[in-house]
Amino acid sequence: MNKLLKVLLLSLVVTVGMTACKKAEDAAADTASEAKEAVSEMKDKTIDAAKDAAAATEAAANDAAAATTEAAGEAKDKVVDAVQAAKDAAKDKE
Repeated sequence: MNKLLKVLLLSLVVTVGMTACKKAEDAAADTASEAKEAVSEMKDKTIDAAKDAAAATEAAANDAAAATTEAAGEAKDKVVDAVQAAKDAAKDKE
């Protein structure tokens, strides 16, 4: 009977050990899957943020270009007016 008890206890230990390994294996697989999903989501959010930043940068560059063009046009008009005023002043002195 002592041998039977030892065999039963050994079987129980082996069964518990195998069950624990299976649960640990399942938990590891779940953790790996969740980590993969988190990395994928982080990648998608990073790409979206980069696209948004690029669009904002492009819009700012377009606005700056438009403002520069407008300022250059206004400066040109002022230079033309100044040149005309100088010509008019030179004619008046003659």
